[in-house]
Amino acid sequence: MTKGVILKPIPELAEELPGDRLVEFFRRLGWDGKRGVDPALVKLHEADWRRIVGEEMERAKETCRGQASPSEIAVGVGFLWMNWGPSGGGNTRGMVELHPGWIIPAQEGGVGGERA
Repeated sequence: MTKGVILKPIPELAEELPGDRLVEFFRRLGWDGKRGVDPALVKLHEADWRRIVGEEMERAKETCRGQASPSEIAVGVGFLWMNWGPSGGGNTRGMVELHPGWIIPAQEGGVGGERA
């Protein structure tokens, strides 16, 4: 494992809506909501990533019912997590790997944060 990697348990999420749940995921890991996040440096074991994304897709079909077809909702949430959520490729099941630089200044891009 890379030097300086911090391991944290996969957070439990309480928010209802898919986007809010993704924000909550990063906040529970220590993101302040002001700077950006580089999701490529937030890694889950591949099995955990698949489980979480699958669960989020299924959950969204219920919480977003009536906004689109269930398959459209599931695909949209899958893409949300795939594009803006944590990456796969982690080494430790049940844990999130926070690699150095995962929180970045907002002006450099990444997920969230206020633009300078």
